[in-house]
Amino acid sequence: MGTIFRSVGLISGTSADGVDAVLLQTDGETVPEVLARLACPYPASLRSQILSLYEPGANELDRLGALDRDLGEFFAQAAMQVCTTGGYPLDAVDVVGSHGQTVRHRPPGFSIQIGSPFMIAFRTGITTVADFRMADMVRGGEGAPLVPLYHRVVFGRSDARVAVVNLGGIANITALSNDGRVVAGDTGPANTLMDHWAERLTGGKDHCDHNGIMASRGRVDETAMTWLLRHPYFTRPFPKSTGREIFGATFLAEFLAAFPHMTAEDRFRTLAQLTIETVAQAAEQLLPPHPTRVVLCGGGADNPVLVQGCQQRLSQSEVISSSDLGVDTAFLEAEAFAWLAVRTLKGLTSNLPEATGATLPAVLGAIYPPAPGHVVGKRSDPFVGRL
Repeated sequence: MGTIFRSVGLISGTSADGVDAVLLQTDGETVPEVLARLACPYPASLRSQILSLYEPGANELDRLGALDRDLGEFFAQAAMQVCTTGGYPLDAVDVVGSHGQTVRHRPPGFSIQIGSPFMIAFRTGITTVADFRMADMVRGGEGAPLVPLYHRVVFGRSDARVAVVNLGGIANITALSNDGRVVAGDTGPANTLMDHWAERLTGGKDHCDHNGIMASRGRVDETAMTWLLRHPYFTRPFPKSTGREIFGATFLAEFLAAFPHMTAEDRFRTLAQLTIETVAQAAEQLLPPHPTRVVLCGGGADNPVLVQGCQQRLSQSEVISSSDLGVDTAFLEAEAFAWLAVRTLKGLTSNLPEATGATLPAVLGAIYPPAPGHVVGKRSDPFVGRL
């Protein structure tokens, strides 16, 4: 075991619900010790600004520039709050690893995450590592997923084939063979289409199908399922990645128009089944004939319809939650970016080319040092935030 660091990890997923923050103690090579966890929901106005950038629109650059700075403030506050929760002063923390908020993911060209790391380093007084994806992408990779190395350290087993499935806005899978080989990628939508449908159905009052209640009342429309599964993304080979650019509001509108007479409950249930089926197909393809164990994490791991559906569809596999193994389902990715930031400081590579398609391993992220001479956590410039 090498030098031990205290590291904060920050991430906001494609659902844009808020920032997940963790404080770890870690060497960046072995399983870390979690010191604190904290969820910081976005105010409605801030979330609305994020969602508006998911689709092309007017004044995008101006809106992105302002939001990047505002989110930097929000991420910095999340970092400071999780340190307080853990009982550690800011000067006892070595690094912040911030994934940021993805607003565009266009592999193999580029990926944009906002939440200014300059602002995070300035407000906290802590060296910040951010912009994790581009080092992989310039080497020909998808820039995603970047968590499989962490999955291997935490969940890998020499006596089992393990599939780690993150059910966020988009679903991704890390297939861990018992001989150490790793294949990974995004399987398709997890919650994002259901979230879009909930917002559209309720006029923005609800952002999701809470506990899968609506889906549990519906039935799967097999004709609609066939239509959904024809999307060309599902037959692309791994590694691959996607986002709301493909499975977002436009795709949902096409689905609604193609099947105008479905009930609201049937739409939820059919979209849930799309997630279940595409995850199961990927698990069977990457770990044939089926995984020994499937570990679910992310927000969808708390949706009974998705969990039970995965258990039924992958009946020959042990399907469990990461929480059953001591890793909180909601904070696994934040843990990973805290851990990855330490690897960056140590000059260790973190992408797995077999998982992303890159030609070479890469040290991920850029390092942003704190500004000397300011009062940590206090405003010392004329910027007035718009949160």
